[in-house]
Amino acid sequence: VVTQSPAVGFTISGSSTVTLTATDAAGNTGTCTFDIIPNDETDPTITCPSDVNVNFDAACQYVLTDYTGSATAADNCDASPSVSQSPSSGTSISGTTEITLTATDASGNLSTCTFDVIPEDNTDPTITCPSDQTVSSNPSCQFTIVDYTAVGSVDDNCDLSVSVTQSP
Repeated sequence: VVTQSPAVGFTISGSSTVTLTATDAAGNTGTCTFDIIPNDETDPTITCPSDVNVNFDAACQYVLTDYTGSATAADNCDASPSVSQSPSSGTSISGTTEITLTATDASGNLSTCTFDVIPEDNTDPTITCPSDQTVSSNPSCQFTIVDYTAVGSVDDNCDLSVSVTQSP
């Protein structure tokens, strides 16, 4: 008769030693042991946040923050798979950028998800008007306004070609 310990149907969650015992009719026994080493081959799961709208800074840039905490990651064997980000936190971007988050479990299995960081220019341009203009009126005591749009000084954090209008 051959018996086994742990018994058939026993569930293990890590490496475990199995002992086989052979018993003959006279009650003599012999044993052997071997290890069962489960190999986790299941990728973790990861869910990214939705696309993120952000504002450009004064230099028309946005510095990426750490989005790893915004992901939901789970694994069948590892209670806390690690999450990494590419491009990394601290990277300066000047346009819509795809972020890849990667969940990696203790066995090296991984899964990725992506979302976009979408920077927007929400900073008003600045304009400096010329000084007051003293002009000569015509014989009817009137003056026809000329185009002063090129006289003002304009600056914007993102747009080098800001349009200037005048009224009247």
